[in-house]
Amino acid sequence: MLAAPQGDSSLANETYGFVGLGHQGSQIVRRCASAGRHLVVYDTQTDRAEQFRPAGMSVAGTLAELGRRVTVASVCVYSDEDVRTVVAGPGGLLETMRSGGLVVIHSTCSPRTCVDLAARARGRGIRVLDAPVSNGAPDESGRQLVVLAGGDRRDVDRCAPVFELFGRTVVYTGDVGSAQLTKLVNNALFIVHRSAAVEALRAAGALGLDPDGVRVALQECSANARSLPIPGGPPIGGHGGPPPETFVALLTKDLNLLEASLADCLPGTEHLVATARRALATMLAPPAPPAPAGFATAPADLTPAPRPIVTA
Repeated sequence: MLAAPQGDSSLANETYGFVGLGHQGSQIVRRCASAGRHLVVYDTQTDRAEQFRPAGMSVAGTLAELGRRVTVASVCVYSDEDVRTVVAGPGGLLETMRSGGLVVIHSTCSPRTCVDLAARARGRGIRVLDAPVSNGAPDESGRQLVVLAGGDRRDVDRCAPVFELFGRTVVYTGDVGSAQLTKLVNNALFIVHRSAAVEALRAAGALGLDPDGVRVALQECSANARSLPIPGGPPIGGHGGPPPETFVALLTKDLNLLEASLADCLPGTEHLVATARRALATMLAPPAPPAPAGFATAPADLTPAPRPIVTA
């Protein structure tokens, strides 16, 4: 994500900016701060940005100020409209960044938005990298984000030293827009997996089984259910993440984006979105009654350890 002017890939020559300090953006910036990488940060909610000043971050008063100061600007905002406003709106990054700059889009948005913005950026000598992030299993250092990267491979390599501060894996997916498509397909499949796992635990409770014991068994057996919800947690969301209603809204947005992207594809491709929508509704159904008393809870030390991660 750090960009070097005139193709210089040395981190010493980079000034990195970050726009959007919500749940996901804050997580990324904290990882960078803990590694000693000082950034220029901006959010429309000033208090979100100010919380990072004690960690050595420089707080920009406006988006235009950030654009003038950085060589790479990462964007992690909510919607397509927000992404377009930050990148191409008045006082936005394309208007204020110098030629040779790099815009990295971490938001999950329409692939078309990334393609359109990349085309506009080329006219100003600025490059765009399509780089949504997804949660995965944490590695030994606590990094759990997977960075999906679409665009010029040289820009991905240029960003690698910073991606490594917060991402456990970087997956190169191809041209600009391909990373967004990959993320949308992933999210649809995640919903289906999670729904099936929730239904399995409901069935276990109805059969009089201890759900936590079944959870450990499923993680170790052929189901290998990494999508299982945390013990005692909601079917969607989890500890430290956005509230369930926000998570549902985000996933619904992503399903809408995937549906639009598949509109001109071959018949039959729409089934994934339809399946995911049914699965999301299933997860939000009332939970099953608690398991009967008298069953032992699976001991905590039976939880499987994280498996080795292979970096793409």
